[in-house]
Amino acid sequence: MHDWDAAAADALHDCKQALEERDVVRWLREATRAMWRPNAERYEPSQLFDTPRGVAALSLENLRERMLAEYRAAYSPWRARGVRVTVPHGSLLIEVGDLAVHVVKAPGVQIREPEWTHFFWDSSATRRGAAERNGWANALPPPPMEGQLAFDFEVIPAGGHPAFRELFFVWAGDAIGLTAGWLGLPRLGRPRWLAVTPLWRDDVADGDGAASGLPRRPTGAAFSEREAARPTVALKRRPEETAR
Repeated sequence: MHDWDAAAADALHDCKQALEERDVVRWLREATRAMWRPNAERYEPSQLFDTPRGVAALSLENLRERMLAEYRAAYSPWRARGVRVTVPHGSLLIEVGDLAVHVVKAPGVQIREPEWTHFFWDSSATRRGAAERNGWANALPPPPMEGQLAFDFEVIPAGGHPAFRELFFVWAGDAIGLTAGWLGLPRLGRPRWLAVTPLWRDDVADGDGAASGLPRRPTGAAFSEREAARPTVALKRRPEETAR
């Protein structure tokens, strides 16, 4: 059980509801599943020396390009729903009204809930800036200067909460293609998160995902062990051999 900031948790609940109302959570879930399954299938750390960091970088690019293509499609519904997708500095950004959703891959190749204390924002100016802006939303206003009225400042009404705008969509995937997703409010300093809430977690308890549409557990050879297709080779006869 996490001891999240109460006001931030309430705000995050409202943010999640706003995303669900415009069908963005479903879109994130379906796009993540479609992107991760082929990447999980070809992930071979023991045979091809793949690394979690390498597959994470590839997957983030795949997810970015997939969602951009779906957003730009001729019959895309997202603009009509007030959703905007851009890639500032190469990073996928989904804007829903005044909410900004950034995409983050959880460490490793598994779908357990991440260790939220292990996240750092300094490696990305985009993520650091988002976390910093959430800190401003949670800060108390400075005391009024001489001649300045108290109502010049935005006052949070009783029962209300700060207006957080910067959200991180955190996704994870395991070796058989199952995925999980969370929505969080990042911040600078410690703890790294003001609040986090789950979005979904795939589960194939019996190892057979046929009924639910989820991936099955692998039963055949690994990707690196599959036999390469053998080309059909036919030798062309020399002209003198044909004339005999």
